[in-house]
Amino acid sequence: MSTLPLRAALKRGGLITAANWPVILIDFGIESLYKLAVSIPVLGGALMVGTLVGTDLRTVVAEGVVPTADLVLGSLVEAPAALVAFLGALAVTAIGGEALTFIVKAGTLAVFVEADRTAGEVQAEPLDADVLRRASRFALAPVIAGAQHYARRAALLAVGLGVVYCALGLAYVGVVTSGLHAAPGSRWTPAWPVLVLFATSVGIVAVTAANLAYDLLRVVIVTDDCSVRTALDRLRRFIIEDARQVIGIFSVIAGVDLIAGAASILATAGLAPIAYLPFVGLVMVPLQAALWLLRGLLFEGVSLASLAAYQTQYRRFSRDRWPVG
Repeated sequence: MSTLPLRAALKRGGLITAANWPVILIDFGIESLYKLAVSIPVLGGALMVGTLVGTDLRTVVAEGVVPTADLVLGSLVEAPAALVAFLGALAVTAIGGEALTFIVKAGTLAVFVEADRTAGEVQAEPLDADVLRRASRFALAPVIAGAQHYARRAALLAVGLGVVYCALGLAYVGVVTSGLHAAPGSRWTPAWPVLVLFATSVGIVAVTAANLAYDLLRVVIVTDDCSVRTALDRLRRFIIEDARQVIGIFSVIAGVDLIAGAASILATAGLAPIAYLPFVGLVMVPLQAALWLLRGLLFEGVSLASLAAYQTQYRRFSRDRWPVG
């Protein structure tokens, strides 16, 4: 079975995502809970910093979660016991929450795989209620069963992705700090900002590639019900032999995300001056919350549509090569 043209694959992915729209809510909800869980030890560290240095907690957390974490780490260096406790709590929460998130997402991806297998060629038919009905396979029972079936493999992927993130972070810090120590008093001092820009660009590309590889590994594992080691080999063949499809889907979805992100920033910037007006600011709070929710659901839907497009292309790619699955 040959892979679909790019437009047909994206249309099929969008139809499967729309037909199984509760998956968007589940994935968005579990990701939001994960971010909330990670912020708890950060707030605890900020409270410790506020106690140690006599600073108000509101001032410490004013810049957001990531700057607050940086401030906490820098401030707790002088208190090793508190620093170890903070890092331990953050690591346990991050790794445990990440593993749970990946397990739930393995269950929701199993719904997409089943929908792709049974929907027929819906991308070639006019859009109507019957097309969406045939592409709909969502139910809580398959999600739970899929999460239980793929739990161990999803946890292994979570740990692997965490290790990759740590390696990239350590490499980035090592490059930047070594350049910073070498720059003062040398002829290479003007080149240090270029080094930081280059390292940051390479880091962003590497993180993006790691996230894409993780998504494709999920697709391979759930589609073929294979081990992580087997999925790595099949993913390598898929990327090499069908690179045009992978790059095409990634490029289109990245463009959509960029446009949606720019529109979101413009909308937020337009509402910001109004929010400072007396009484109007109180009215803007629910509106801003609604916009945040809408933005999150939109980006989650686009991400799942791309995942469904990758999956339908991989199923066609793998069917003749590994028919047992």
